[in-house]
Amino acid sequence: MNAEERDPLLVAIKRLYSELDPPPQGLSERVLVALAVDDLELEYELLTMVHRSQQLAGVRGGDDQKLVMEFTAAGITVMLRISPVDAKHRRIDGWVTRATDAKDSPVELTASLWQEHGTATSPVGTHGRFEFASVPSGLTRLDLVADSDSAFRTTLFEI
Repeated sequence: MNAEERDPLLVAIKRLYSELDPPPQGLSERVLVALAVDDLELEYELLTMVHRSQQLAGVRGGDDQKLVMEFTAAGITVMLRISPVDAKHRRIDGWVTRATDAKDSPVELTASLWQEHGTATSPVGTHGRFEFASVPSGLTRLDLVADSDSAFRTTLFEI
């Protein structure tokens, strides 16, 4: 059974749109390219970050080492680069894959960093980037919050 026998009305509608409002030449190729390039900047930064963190592996010792952590759950991936500020403080640079709502529009996220010293927050930018310039070392947990609801929570980790 072909498509015309299964649903002649849909076939007629398709033919009508093909004749009256055909898609522009190369539309499907341009859409695929646009989708592939969409998060290229974020992917490049993540690759560069991992490359930089491994370039000097074994050269420095102790607290001078940068730590890269990745958390993944429920379709969300968070990557953190943790580097020393001084003996008792760390800088955290983070990147997150963007969560979308049912209409595939980006969800506004806030990164919330919990420690026994207190909580700090940072907005997540349009490319999924956030940062905490100086936080005390110790047990830490990261929450990504969307509209007062926790969208993602890491396990406790030591920085």
